Amino acid sequence: MFTGGECFLLGNDLDALIAHAHQVEFDTRAISNGYWAVNAYAAAKRATRLATSGLDELMLSTGTFHQQFIPVERVIHAARAASAAGISTRISVERCDQSDFDDSIIRTELAQQITEGVVAIAHDPWISDAGGRGNARLSHNRILMHDAGYQHGGCPQILTIISVTPDQRLTACCGFPLEELPLLEIGSVANRPLDEVMTSAPTDLLHAWLHVAGPAGISEFVAKHLPGYRLPPSASICQACIALQRDKVAMAVIATHGNDVAASIATRFLQLHR
Repeated sequence: MFTGGECFLLGNDLDALIAHAHQVEFDTRAISNGYWAVNAYAAAKRATRLATSGLDELMLSTGTFHQQFIPVERVIHAARAASAAGISTRISVERCDQSDFDDSIIRTELAQQITEGVVAIAHDPWISDAGGRGNARLSHNRILMHDAGYQHGGCPQILTIISVTPDQRLTACCGFPLEELPLLEIGSVANRPLDEVMTSAPTDLLHAWLHVAGPAGISEFVAKHLPGYRLPPSASICQACIALQRDKVAMAVIATHGNDVAASIATRFLQLHR
């Protein structure tokens, strides 16, 4: 996965990285706000380069806060061009109490592509920046009231998706809080080939544990050593993961007692990937 920030600021280097990942048979995904799709021509030209490089999936983000900087028309241009170039396209609309974005324009403009299944629209919980940047403080009372938010389950992204940050770090995360969670880092390809970084990456219990049990499952383990412990209500698994890794008490318990369940975690992981 290529994310950021905004990975398209890498320009031609992004195409080269996608091409290399494609050559060594990785599935590739890029996440963008679509700023580069200023019109249909520019979008088609950029999408053609992405397809030639071997990009498998493009995820576009939009919503109330995105609209302050990137008009939704660019997202529509990007989605139409990418799907026409044979790239699977997903539009993620931010979802929180502070968002009032109406996605009807997207559904109208891309009706054909949505019907054909080449463009998908999802409403994803939008969480505050994990590093504390920005002025907006987001809440998710509507999600927690109606959907109960994230409660249990593992993270299928950990260890199956590799994200590349603009400074060429690899991390075992889908992209939302990754740059603020150093425990999810795998290594850097700034000065070493991708295959070397991947083959030399150490086995990490936390990565496998998040994959099979998720933050909620790990918090249940912590509660066995700290009765009454629980994660705060979370709108998404990403928000719960941030809370867990920022909790020094919980992480101390994991560091002290995690090896007690390492064998069972490894077994569960292997069973999922037979």
